[in-house]
Amino acid sequence: MQQEFADWVKTVETRPFLVGGGQTGLQVAARFKQMNIPTLVVERNHRLGDGWRRRYPTLMLHTIKRHHSLLYQPYPYNWPEFTPRDKMADWLEQYAAIQDLVVWTNTELKEKPAYRPETKDWDVSIVREGFQVKLNPAHIVVATGSLGEPYIPHIPNSERFQGRVMHSQEFAGGAPFAGKKVVVVGAGNSSIDVCQDLVLRAAESVTMIQRSATCVLTRDYIAELLRLSFPDDIPLPISDFKCSSLPVGLLKKFMIANQQSAWEANKELHDKLRKGGLQLNMGPEGEGIHILSMDRGGGMDKGGADLIADGRIKVKSGVSPKSFTESSLILSDGSELPADVIIFATGFKSIRETNRGMFGSEVIDQTSEASGLDEEAEYRGYRPSGYPGLWFATGDFYICRTMSKVLALQIKAIQLGLLEHNGLRPSAKSKL
Repeated sequence: MQQEFADWVKTVETRPFLVGGGQTGLQVAARFKQMNIPTLVVERNHRLGDGWRRRYPTLMLHTIKRHHSLLYQPYPYNWPEFTPRDKMADWLEQYAAIQDLVVWTNTELKEKPAYRPETKDWDVSIVREGFQVKLNPAHIVVATGSLGEPYIPHIPNSERFQGRVMHSQEFAGGAPFAGKKVVVVGAGNSSIDVCQDLVLRAAESVTMIQRSATCVLTRDYIAELLRLSFPDDIPLPISDFKCSSLPVGLLKKFMIANQQSAWEANKELHDKLRKGGLQLNMGPEGEGIHILSMDRGGGMDKGGADLIADGRIKVKSGVSPKSFTESSLILSDGSELPADVIIFATGFKSIRETNRGMFGSEVIDQTSEASGLDEEAEYRGYRPSGYPGLWFATGDFYICRTMSKVLALQIKAIQLGLLEHNGLRPSAKSKL
């Protein structure tokens, strides 16, 4: 089968090679297929969806199903409004089959891809289940997510700690920590989900460390806003088009001007969180969680506020970890938290930095940031990266649905000779 596919690849003049078989990679591949851009998707996990299956069992999407639908394939009518982890994992697996995508799982790059300027393609060597294939794609699209490797801050004396230290990405549920004293560092979505699961699984104590104020809104409040943007009676492509026609920078100004209504609508939630000691804001400029989620993230409550209000989730706010002891964590205010387990819900490194291992610094240093919003509040990614033939696709389901077409049009233009691999028009090259 591998040899047959390698022969098929050779018959295509310019063919993208897509790294990552998550929701972004599969949607980009589906878009490319519909625009007659043959694509190979490689995924290092054994099965599509394993990136979801390995997260904590209570994980579910916090946005409504219309927002996190995939291109060309709506969910069944009776699909839950908020998709659980395993349903999303299984949906990705059958999505690739129904969309007739060419996907190789259990496949990794053997060595760093090398760009060949003379032929305007890449020299790529991949290994699938021990079988090595060399390919020369004109484009590599990196769709390994907006998040890079897990980030755990360096804290002195970590080697002294006798308990367990882990990142929230490793958290597979609270059952193993029953009867344990657990400290969770961070106060975003993952932290609240982890703390809630720990309490429900009978941890002896759960303490959340909030280093700085957090934007937290109720899931119902966010869902109602999304229902207005993605109503059931309007085709999803039309809703996407209408939403994308409003510049994010202008939307940010609207949200800042309207922030008081967000405070009022979430007063009950905020009273509970403040009772438990949590510090709150509406973003650095009052822009709210919708804009923050595009750039850096915030939090949505799905029940954790009650646990914070009644003290089952304790909160230490305005402090940060300072040092480990054998059985505790010393905080910046001099207090000491006994702990058997410390979980860092401290986010992830930049995907650009993580990709240094895949491409090398000599390539990545020539690229721009790949995720979030730029200085003009435009989505990063889906545009020339700064290095020929290298593209990044990041962001949530909606961003990928809309921006995948922008990416496909650019690659089509390159195939037709209307653009160079660096994104410039051929006629513009001599003017620079």
